[in-house]
This record gives sequence, structure tokens and C-alpha cells, in this order.
Amino acid sequence: MYIGWLKFVDVPELLKIADETGWLVDGYHVKLMMMHAPHLCYGAYDEGVLVGAVLAIEFQSSAMIKYFMVKPSHQKQGIGKRLFTTLFGVLKNEYPSIYLHANPSLKSFFEESGFTSVMEVGRFLNVGKVPPFSFTNAQAKELDGGNFDAIIRKIDLETFGEDRMDFMLDEMERNSSLKFALPNSFQHSSVINSRGVYLGPWQCKAGHDDEAEKMMQGVLYFRGLKKVLSDVPLGNTHAISLYEKYHFQKKGTFLHMAYGVDRHVKFDNIYAFSL
Repeated sequence: MYIGWLKFVDVPELLKIADETGWLVDGYHVKLMMMHAPHLCYGAYDEGVLVGAVLAIEFQSSAMIKYFMVKPSHQKQGIGKRLFTTLFGVLKNEYPSIYLHANPSLKSFFEESGFTSVMEVGRFLNVGKVPPFSFTNAQAKELDGGNFDAIIRKIDLETFGEDRMDFMLDEMERNSSLKFALPNSFQHSSVINSRGVYLGPWQCKAGHDDEAEKMMQGVLYFRGLKKVLSDVPLGNTHAISLYEKYHFQKKGTFLHMAYGVDRHVKFDNIYAFSL
């Protein structure tokens, strides 16, 4: 057993491990992370075969850990701890703030490394059962903001307090990307498999609930024939009310956990996290 940097040829096996462990993983997103930060993407190999992984993406002053998983047949053998320790040892010396979305069952595992729980995150799903609403071509054109990049830069900086654009703009340039922009909000969604759409990132400045609802209607109008999935901070009561109004159901809960300097994230602006 050895720990090494992930390779692009590992992605199909990583997706198989994700299916076995119940992680929602998108191959495009994994490859993008490996392109941006190959030195932060680790795999565990048993006789040359991938059996576990952990990845991170770096921003201006923070890093986010993602896709921490071990093949079920190789769990409880210390592999996950070796993977996490390897990556965390690199990150904590380089970034004042580190965060992740954790399965609640791993809360104590991350607490042992100094992470604290900040916010619960709910996974919401809509399977096409939406209430009737009126949506016109004129409303669709209103959402088609030509200054999307400028709006996202301004709002995301206000929400997270750092420049995250190097990765995020690439993340939202898929063939299946649908992007909306209004003066105080932006939304992105993309097809992640044959059955579903992932809604996120989506941010709306607090106090502009009307814009958030226009975007909810827009994504359901264009994407509503597929399953629409989103990860939402449960502390944002306006966002949760909007999801419930449009018949989304909560299907799971994660923990937003953080290490190091408090980033003072404005969770009230977040209607959906990035994948």
C-alpha cells in the first residue's frame, strides 16, 4: 500500500469507489481539480490499484478538502487516516483556513485534527414535482446576464472574503452549464449524469429574495425534467423556505467544518454550494 499523487487514468476507478461509498462525484470536476492543484490530489494504491482518494482545491487564502473516500473493502485499515494526514500536513502549512463538508459519522475524526463544526448543510432534491408557476421568455432573457463574470466576482468576494475566481470560472464553463445573473445574484447549474443536474454555485445577496425566486423558477423551467440536486446551508432560512416552496426534499445532511482562521463566510448569501 502506498500514497501517491492521483493521475487522470485513475478517474474511472475513483468514480467506481464513489458509487460504492455513496459520494456524489463528477468526473469533470475531479479532472479540473487535478489540473488546478495536482499536488493536492492524493490516491491510495494497493498493488497499483486505486482504493482511496482525497483531493483539495486552493483559493487565495484558503483550501477546501473534497472527495475523501476509501473503497469499502479497504476501510478500517488506516488508509483513510494516511490519506488525510498526508494532504492535511501540506495544507496546514500553506493556508490559514481549511474547510470541508463532512459526513456526520466522521465528525470526531476531523475534530481530532482541530476542525470545528460551523454549519449543517442539507442536500435537497427535486424530481420534477414542482408547483405551477408562470415563467415567460422575457423573464428568461432577464436572467441571461451578459456581465456574469463581473457579478460573480463581486458577490463571491463579498460572500467568502477572498478571490476564488481562478478555479470557479473554469468550473462553470462546461458544455452543459446554465448561468444566470441579476444585479445582486448569480446561479450556475450543470448536468452531472444522465439523470441529474447539480445546482450550484448559487449566491444571492441578503435582502434580495425576489431575485432568488426568479432564479429558482428559471432553473426549474429549463432543467425541471431532470432530477435537480443542491447542497444548501441550513442556517440560511430564506433559502430553505424557497427550496421547500418549490417542492425540494431534504435527502441528507453534511457538516461544514473549518480549521484555522475564521473566514467570516456570509452563509445568508449562499443558496447552493459548488459541487
